[in-house]
Amino acid sequence: MGALAYADDIVLMAPTATAMRKLLAVCDEFAVKFDVMFNASKCKCMLFRPRMSSKYAVVGTPDLSIGGNSIEYVEK
Repeated sequence: MGALAYADDIVLMAPTATAMRKLLAVCDEFAVKFDVMFNASKCKCMLFRPRMSSKYAVVGTPDLSIGGNSIEYVEK
């Protein structure tokens, strides 16, 4: 399940940054088709990384956006 919705709120969940970009692209397409706007200033992104091991390197936070506007990262 990639999206949970309640009233006018939506939660997107994806296993990778690429998958999240695809979900956000679907939202952008929906917004154009149905003349709605997603407010990027109200959007937040929380990144969960696997526990550190030599197999995983911290690369930073991927750039994500909706409606051409960047989404802010939060820790909680």
